[in-house]
Amino acid sequence: MNLYGVGVGPGDPELLTLKALRLIREADLVVIPTSSRKFTLNAVLPHVQGKDVLQFPLPVRRDRSAYQSLLDQIKSYNNVVYVTLGDPAFYSSLYRLGQFTEIRDVVPGITSFSWCSALHRVPIALGKEKVLISPEPVSEFKADTLVLMKGEANSPIRCGNGYFTVSIKRLS
Repeated sequence: MNLYGVGVGPGDPELLTLKALRLIREADLVVIPTSSRKFTLNAVLPHVQGKDVLQFPLPVRRDRSAYQSLLDQIKSYNNVVYVTLGDPAFYSSLYRLGQFTEIRDVVPGITSFSWCSALHRVPIALGKEKVLISPEPVSEFKADTLVLMKGEANSPIRCGNGYFTVSIKRLS
């Protein structure tokens, strides 16, 4: 089995990369982690018609045996694409599955903070500015920009949908 981790961006089907789209089209099986709001499913739905699709319920908390069970279900397929909202490098369940099997390739997706920056036409960093990306505020770090992956109510730059929220706070 060849396992590909594919980031599908912030939920807009038009923001998939060409490589992500190609791998989804070539896959024998597309695994879609789903929450109650199904943002990842909706992002790829137009591209998986007629394909074998397996929805994998998230979140998986402490008991990681669900990933082993998933692996047992998908190991008979040749090319498996595991899609993740945003980019697999940020708060993704892909690497939890990777603890049980080898990941052949990882395709980055457009991050929520890149999308939010573009939406508001505000840079995340310029020149040699420092950036901190965190799920919560960190007071002991000096940064020019703070990107909060779980959002902050008093930030002037805020994007999201209630399931994921990102805020960008320019401090300089």
